Amino acid sequence: MGTHWKRLCNLNYIGVYSLDTGKDKILTIKSVGKEMVTGNNGKKEECIVAHFMENEKPMILNRTNCKTITKLHGSPEVEDWVGKKIQIYATTTKFAGETVECLRIRDYVKAAEKKHTCEDCGNEIQPSGNMTAEMIAQYGVKTYGVPLCVNCGKARKAAQAEQSDGGQA
Repeated sequence: MGTHWKRLCNLNYIGVYSLDTGKDKILTIKSVGKEMVTGNNGKKEECIVAHFMENEKPMILNRTNCKTITKLHGSPEVEDWVGKKIQIYATTTKFAGETVECLRIRDYVKAAEKKHTCEDCGNEIQPSGNMTAEMIAQYGVKTYGVPLCVNCGKARKAAQAEQSDGGQA
């Protein structure tokens, strides 16, 4: 696979060129808001921009993609989108009489996401706060050597603290 010429530019936002050929990206929304965006021609415009929890450039959201997120996650309020996953894919659309490349959003393929099971309680690890289930499982492995849910991680931490105090109160 070659290098798309747009990857060599210092662009501030994710675009079709950011996706590996034929591959979608699954991202978790961190925040959505209005920002001033400077286009390639130097023209400034206020746009809706999504930032992601993953190490990825932000994405300018057009009306079509905002409507899709609303439908997928059951709310038109951008605050309700935080922590939700979306799957970005490349396609084409008609614009000014031409067919152009664009990014679109669909519900992420849940089967492609690995389920994480807590070593202590056996339950599926759930996201908490700004952390995805994957992040929580990785933290458990890094800290305790096994994937743990938030509650079991807290219990192990408390048990370690009690042990290091020698059981003295």
